[in-house]
Amino acid sequence: MSLKTSALMPVENYSVVQQSENGTQFDPNNKIRFRIGSHLGYIDFHTSYLQFNLSIKNALTKMEFANGMGADILIRTWRVLIGGHIVEEIDHPNVLLKALKYDYGNDLGMSEICEVLDKSGKGTGYSGLNRISATPLNLGNGDNPCADSVKCILDLNFSGIFGSTQTFPVGMTGDVEIEITLEDPRKCLQVIQSGFNPKDLTPTAGKATQGRRIANLAVGETTNVDLANEDVREVMPNKASVSSTYLNDCPFVIGNCVEIAGEGDAVGANAGFDVVMGGDITNIADNGGTTRISTTFTAIAGNAIHDARASFKSTATTHAGGTAYDNNGQLTYEVSVPSLFLKVVVPPDQYVSEQARKVATEGYSIDIPTYTCYKANTYAGINSATLEIPCYASRARSILCIGVDGTQALGGNNYLTAPYKFDGNYNDLHEYQFQIGENRQPVRPVDCSNLSTYQHNVAQEQLTELEKALRSAGCDVKSLRKHRNNFIIGRALSSYGGSIPLTMKGARVYLDYLSQDKREGANVVVGAKQFFNYCSHIRRLNITPQGVSVMY
Repeated sequence: MSLKTSALMPVENYSVVQQSENGTQFDPNNKIRFRIGSHLGYIDFHTSYLQFNLSIKNALTKMEFANGMGADILIRTWRVLIGGHIVEEIDHPNVLLKALKYDYGNDLGMSEICEVLDKSGKGTGYSGLNRISATPLNLGNGDNPCADSVKCILDLNFSGIFGSTQTFPVGMTGDVEIEITLEDPRKCLQVIQSGFNPKDLTPTAGKATQGRRIANLAVGETTNVDLANEDVREVMPNKASVSSTYLNDCPFVIGNCVEIAGEGDAVGANAGFDVVMGGDITNIADNGGTTRISTTFTAIAGNAIHDARASFKSTATTHAGGTAYDNNGQLTYEVSVPSLFLKVVVPPDQYVSEQARKVATEGYSIDIPTYTCYKANTYAGINSATLEIPCYASRARSILCIGVDGTQALGGNNYLTAPYKFDGNYNDLHEYQFQIGENRQPVRPVDCSNLSTYQHNVAQEQLTELEKALRSAGCDVKSLRKHRNNFIIGRALSSYGGSIPLTMKGARVYLDYLSQDKREGANVVVGAKQFFNYCSHIRRLNITPQGVSVMY
């Protein structure tokens, strides 16, 4: 039962800051703990948020968050205890958020709104998250494009506690404890991608579209290239260009190995679109209002180069000086001063007394929607596999299975060439089918084989099953464009916000991969995968005069 308030009832509110109780500085794999005291009475978690400072340590170049995500990629585990009872325990919420928030909960319109701010909607899209040195670009005026640390703010709406729009009576439940474990830097950071992007949506044939645009290069030019204004109206309609006059718009730093690609003026040594030269950056400075990059390039011979772009040289195995981009495994990050900004609500006395009376007479219940992750592995070369999901929740709503490529390498130059991906891997799946207890669901397996064609066709049944599963899991689905790029195997267990009991049932998923793809008839190579199987379910928190209990 939810106690209603009247618009005529005065409600006082104020904010408090709750800092972590086990320290102020945390490294990857560390655990951050918060304790929200019962003396606060009532809290509106929905408008509360987490804030912390993030510093990148021992980096050789500008870094950013991987997977196109924000700071929520740093959360590897999320745990909430109330009255000593585990109410939420979500492993790898970052993998889940990649799907629910960034891929399927976002549409092209929202993407364009974000891009008004900067590349991919992130203010660090060009300047990165980190400072490389005191003067990373050799700036004479002491200005710096990179801050020592960046301030990160998270809304935590993936949590059933923080996602609820009802005020939470911590004064009746007792202290609320929150534990956050931080992710491995090799899975959440990458070399800043504006050294490869922006890219035109409809590139002109024969012209380079990767990297930052540079001024035309004349014959005999040796070591210097100047950045040119970047026309990005095709990908950012509300922003005409990225200026070359601001050094903080340069994605490169001294020591980066870059390459130049362009188009020659006539037949000759540099005719046509080709990689014409590459080398290490030795200096970056202001050249009369234009950013000039000095490199170890050789002189241009033959013809002048136009429509040229500079980008990271992805085939370079080391940063300048022979060091890998992970700085020999020393690249890491630090989270400092994590704080919960809590909105405390002071309801009128009649509301408090009515709620206390209800607890004393019949008890008070709060439904908390949450997720539980069950991990499983499938092996390379096996065309048929079974996923066991030992979920026995009493009120299950949906199951989402995300099969991440299990062969991804970590560290080294993968920060540049192959950042860790949280996307589900399609891998030419033929069909899938769930088993709940003794029943197969749906009755006929869901056919996914059309995705194996050149056109990446998709069956309507697959999209319908996917959308139902996402909505039942609490995702406000705005787009299904990523149905292949971030492939999810899903099943809605009930309709219209309902749930079913998995007690004594559990779940199982049967997977069958194609033997030959539908593009060229080539044999399908099934790769190893790590499946993150999320069950969306509801836990009920009961408050009685005897204490707090949780129904799982």
